[in-house]
Amino acid sequence: MSRLTIVITVMAMLAACAHVSAAVAILKDASMTVALFDDTGWNPVYEENFDTDYEATDAQTFGTDNWLIFQLINGGAITVASGYAQLNAPDFRNAALIRSTGNLPDEYKIRTKIGFINYDLNNYEQADYDDPNFNDHSGHYENGMYFLTLTDDICSGNECAEDWWHYHRKMVIDVDNHLNYGGGETFHPVFMVYMAPETNSDGNLLRTWDGTAWDESAWNWNVAYTYEYDTWYYAELEKKDGYIILRLYDADQNIIEETTPVSLDKVNAMDDPVEYLYLGEPHTDDYEGDVRIDEIALLTPDNSGDIGDDALDGGIPKRFAVSQNYPNPFNPSTTIGFSIPTRSGVRITVYNILGQEIRILLNEEKQAGYYTVTWDVSAIAGGIYFYRITAGDYTECKKMILLK
Repeated sequence: MSRLTIVITVMAMLAACAHVSAAVAILKDASMTVALFDDTGWNPVYEENFDTDYEATDAQTFGTDNWLIFQLINGGAITVASGYAQLNAPDFRNAALIRSTGNLPDEYKIRTKIGFINYDLNNYEQADYDDPNFNDHSGHYENGMYFLTLTDDICSGNECAEDWWHYHRKMVIDVDNHLNYGGGETFHPVFMVYMAPETNSDGNLLRTWDGTAWDESAWNWNVAYTYEYDTWYYAELEKKDGYIILRLYDADQNIIEETTPVSLDKVNAMDDPVEYLYLGEPHTDDYEGDVRIDEIALLTPDNSGDIGDDALDGGIPKRFAVSQNYPNPFNPSTTIGFSIPTRSGVRITVYNILGQEIRILLNEEKQAGYYTVTWDVSAIAGGIYFYRITAGDYTECKKMILLK
């Protein structure tokens, strides 16, 4: 088989995969080390990739089961094109937001791919600095946005760009852009924050990650990381087993920052079961620039069976889904979980890095429900493999690593 034939075969197989770009990178050098999210024990529920071009409108719902909605306030705008959403809040009191339409499940992992954060304060005019609404922040001007925010309520109208956030956030990965007074060089901090139940005149007290520990002093803004322009990152919030963890990854899925767990009793409003996801630009003021969002994913624990109140119908799944194999990496066996909402023919096939079929794990008719299938490995070489599930019109492909 020629090299061209191999590449064409692999690309045809990978066309069904949800993460084609990562798989293509593997083809460039099959011997390289590939970073993977550690999603063992988690089941994917929703994933939005912004594959259709359009101009967003306020209150427009989108995504599978319309699980996301746009909130555009006072001129905030979101354009979906080229495989990502571009958020822009170009003036004071604007907001360009994406939030979940429904309450989040009790336990979850939420992740977004976000980047090209171009809030260059050097393009402000003197009229901006002279505007009394342009706030200063302890020696610098500031603008920014939220990677990921969990709240205990839904904002509306002007409060979406006001101090409402100071009292309704539970945890957040926050990005800013600072410009020292008198001009000069900007810097680009990432803050990893949870809010304590205690409050002062500015809202709930911040607890920020300083790279090694949580700072629990009364008021602090420790910088967890300094981001780069024109670069993608992944941000992630996890809530499981009575704790929260915040993570930041680079574009290759390598962890940059991972906080120590925080028990729920230390976090604002965690005794309130109401919980919404927000992404976007809800700050009060100081805007010039934009940001891109490429992916939004919601996962729930495999063993909980809880994939959200709207995802079940009398114990029958309402959508097709397949979990990441567990364990991963693995040796000598791994298990794949999947759910089907209607009676369907299900086929699960394993391929190697060359796109060659290695094993058919399942090929039979199944009633609606939750299932698992196990791959026991014997005379199979270690390396990167892909498993593909087809059930009805649903097709999904995921990577797994066999250690030998």
